[in-house]
Amino acid sequence: MSFNRKSSQQRRSELIEAGIACLGKGGMIAFTVDQICRQAGVSRGLINHHFRTKEELLVSIYAHMTDYLLRDYSAESPQRQVAGFIEDSFDEDSFNKSNLRAWLAIWGQVATNDELKALHRGRYSQYRRQLAGALRRIADHENLDIDAAGIARQLIALIDGLWLEYCLHSNGFSLGEAKADCYHFLESNGISLGAVHQIEE
Repeated sequence: MSFNRKSSQQRRSELIEAGIACLGKGGMIAFTVDQICRQAGVSRGLINHHFRTKEELLVSIYAHMTDYLLRDYSAESPQRQVAGFIEDSFDEDSFNKSNLRAWLAIWGQVATNDELKALHRGRYSQYRRQLAGALRRIADHENLDIDAAGIARQLIALIDGLWLEYCLHSNGFSLGEAKADCYHFLESNGISLGAVHQIEE
């Protein structure tokens, strides 16, 4: 009789996904060891083997979720990089009520969890730098005088605001309208993605 033994990384990934599912179902109230184990189909001993505390698991969940937003776009043109940020932010696989509730639960813990706060600051700083760098390269190519860092910060705030509004009132707008709002914001600041925008839409 043969069986496949899962690696430590596979187990950790399963527990992270289970934790996200629990956060998505009921926020921090549902983020208990018992519910996470039940969701993952494992024993308490296994989760304690991979994560010393729930807080450590929560930090790993945040790192996992932000990894998606910090994918390497360096091989793309700056126009495609910016379009990628927008398109990925409103991808149907991530832009849904379950994930939004998970994000809200985590954001609510940032103020009181020092490790989570440090990770949040570092990830968002990296996110802004990548976006600002792409915007600056577009501006340099088009001979535009813009505040790339400021526009990047405002665009991220717009995306976060749309996520929050969608979580509270999902029938208020469509994914296409959310993306269009972001492209219109860029255009109002002189940044046009041209044919890339049309392709992505």
